[in-house]
Amino acid sequence: MLSLQPEVQLDILKFLNFEQLFSLKQANFHFRNLINKYEGGLARMEVFELSLIDAKTIDSQDVIIKLEPVVSDFVLDEHHTENWETALDKSIPLFLHAVKEDRKNFAVQLKKTDKKSNYILKLPNTPKTIEEMIIIRFWLEQLFNCAFKEAEFDNIIFNPEILNLLFDNDKTALEQFHVGKSTIQTRNEKFQNFLNFGLTRFAIYEVFSFFDKSDIPEQYTDILFNIIINEGSKFPHVCLGVFKSSKLYDRIIEYITTSKDLSKMVPFITLFCHSFDVPKLPEKAEKAKIDGDSTKYKIVNVYNPKVKFLFLNCGTRNFFFVYIEKKIEE
Repeated sequence: MLSLQPEVQLDILKFLNFEQLFSLKQANFHFRNLINKYEGGLARMEVFELSLIDAKTIDSQDVIIKLEPVVSDFVLDEHHTENWETALDKSIPLFLHAVKEDRKNFAVQLKKTDKKSNYILKLPNTPKTIEEMIIIRFWLEQLFNCAFKEAEFDNIIFNPEILNLLFDNDKTALEQFHVGKSTIQTRNEKFQNFLNFGLTRFAIYEVFSFFDKSDIPEQYTDILFNIIINEGSKFPHVCLGVFKSSKLYDRIIEYITTSKDLSKMVPFITLFCHSFDVPKLPEKAEKAKIDGDSTKYKIVNVYNPKVKFLFLNCGTRNFFFVYIEKKIEE
């Protein structure tokens, strides 16, 4: 195979799964460089779920991944060394959390299937040496090269500050988690940090869900509204909650009714709400159907009648959701 042209070698590599590619990288320096160069277009290891957990909850039957010496092409230059040493002096943690202070030891949990077969990656929570920083960077790269069906970050995320340090100015690194359905949950005081993490560190292929367990404050309405109207190419579907005000819903109604350009809008939206009345039918609502606690209706854009939005409001004042689907007629 070494005698073949590089483009032919690349075509052959595309038929290998992730485990085969990883073995080849470890066995041959030439193929390691070739695979690293074109890694984004080759197979990713398929993993059912990625999550961060309290290390106290690790089960005795879980498989602990050994942090053996790593083989990496990463070159630690003077710029990285200076920044990393500063981070070490500040004791910057790997994880950022919105949980009780007595929970300070976290781990990465990987589920290869939806059944109970967990793999645990216990990375240094607060790296103390350059060697530990290199280990963390290596394993994050492995995670970036996986394809996750789901990702669950419940009040714990990778610290954006240390991620930026580890991958500073490295344009070749695959710096995002590739996820089908991602869910991030947080609380008020960490809202902005957790949301920025979700916006910058995920490549989402199905649904991006973001929940504030203590209710999303109204001051974040503008931020979430801008995501909904501008990030359609990034997010196929967004789920947001929990809202105690109809402010975001009202702005969406106004926008889809009167906007002259809906091309960037997220095509599927779900809002979870409570503690205020289920919204009444908008003035422009068409073909309304009410069935118990569910109401279906349609809104047509005034400037482009081919652009329609289907709505489903379901629930009561205690808890309800609004589902919105964008439709474009041929």
